[in-house]
Amino acid sequence: MSSAPGGEEEVRRLLAAYQQYQAQADGIMQQLSLTQMTAEGLERALLAVEALAEAQVGQEILVPIGSGSFIHGNLASKEKVVLNVGAGVSIEKTAAEAKDILTVRKAEVLEGSKKLNVVLAKIDQEMQKIQAVMQQFEESANSHQHGPGCEGIV
Repeated sequence: MSSAPGGEEEVRRLLAAYQQYQAQADGIMQQLSLTQMTAEGLERALLAVEALAEAQVGQEILVPIGSGSFIHGNLASKEKVVLNVGAGVSIEKTAAEAKDILTVRKAEVLEGSKKLNVVLAKIDQEMQKIQAVMQQFEESANSHQHGPGCEGIV
């Protein structure tokens, strides 16, 4: 690979850049997975708030407690919803306000997801460029190694 002046150093630089892009892509893919789970959770919360309109106070309901587990409970109020606003703080809102807040949050999460996908696509393009250059280096090294007239000799 050192047939071109500085070729070996260039290959090392490209490999390092490729590995850095790969690490960034992996991190973004993890973020995308989290945003997908968040969006799904917000959608479930929206559906639950919308279902309140049809529910009756005192109606028996299943209350999620995590990990796909539920306990039986009775609906105390269909007018109030408790929302997590972050840092362990929750606030009480009307069902309509909660629906609006959850809708805005979901839109923000989906917008963030779109931006992450754009960044991921740019990283992928850069990685493809590096692969193309590396392919050229490899082809150049192979042609210099065998020299003219040596094709087919093993």
